[in-house]
Amino acid sequence: MKNKKIIFAILVTLLSFLPLAAEESPMKGWYYEPSIQLNGKYFTFYSKSYNEQDGYALVLGEKLHYWLYDTLSYHNGNASEIYNKIIPKWVENMGYVIDYDNIHVSNPNTALASSVRALMKQRGANISVTLCTKENYKTNVDYVVINEYLPGKDLYKTTIYYLYR
Repeated sequence: MKNKKIIFAILVTLLSFLPLAAEESPMKGWYYEPSIQLNGKYFTFYSKSYNEQDGYALVLGEKLHYWLYDTLSYHNGNASEIYNKIIPKWVENMGYVIDYDNIHVSNPNTALASSVRALMKQRGANISVTLCTKENYKTNVDYVVINEYLPGKDLYKTTIYYLYR
């Protein structure tokens, strides 16, 4: 009986650490002060105004976790806050620094995986963001990938921020 209690206590302790291992939302903790009106609707949280969602896509045999955003409905397609404010702060909070001298942009990106395109379309998102780390995806360097669908041009742009700890 005593061994079962010890095993149970260890299991509960281990399970309590699982949320710490999960990747937090890039917009967690971001809010408008005061609330902001965008296209006739009031928002307090950034995540609501960008319709933040998450999902998964298979890319080159790897299951990648994506954060998805809609900048068209309430931000007139302007994604500058995501690129210049939200993502930099998100990675800094995880202990990274962006290598600003080596940002890679593919515009247009004709090689974007069809699974990512499908995920973005399915979720009504024109922005997708994924964090690729050496530990999770067996890469040589950690990096963030931001894919943006540009509806006026009917193409995708991909920006890669290389990260260092």
